[in-house]
Amino acid sequence: MDYIPKFFQPYELVSKEVYEELKDKPWVIWQLFDPRVLYSGDRIRMRYGKMFINTWYWGGSNQHRGWRSPSSGVGARYSQHRFGRALDLEPVEITAEAIRKDIIAGENFHWITCIEEGVSWLHFDVRNYRGLLIVRP
Repeated sequence: MDYIPKFFQPYELVSKEVYEELKDKPWVIWQLFDPRVLYSGDRIRMRYGKMFINTWYWGGSNQHRGWRSPSSGVGARYSQHRFGRALDLEPVEITAEAIRKDIIAGENFHWITCIEEGVSWLHFDVRNYRGLLIVRP
């Protein structure tokens, strides 16, 4: 399976440093990600409207909400972000909590195997797990 997102650009998914290094090779950026996380991100975006991931491209401060390089120093050493299996989405038209409730209720996001509760954004990942793992920060 390969997948190129319809709603997210490479600069939204990697840090400024990584994007500057790979902007002429977008296929390499896509290869950093598990296609299930890209597909799931698109499905969420299609259903719930506009979302932000990394905002550095538009002058914002977020740049580690998609893929995280091992040298980034952000997050846990074995975070699913480091394996290209996690995204942190900032919904614009709905709350992250409302999306989490739909995922927990069994809405059709079958690749999502983990969500994080107690945060204002939507963290989800597609780790190797049966069922839906719910974690807290």
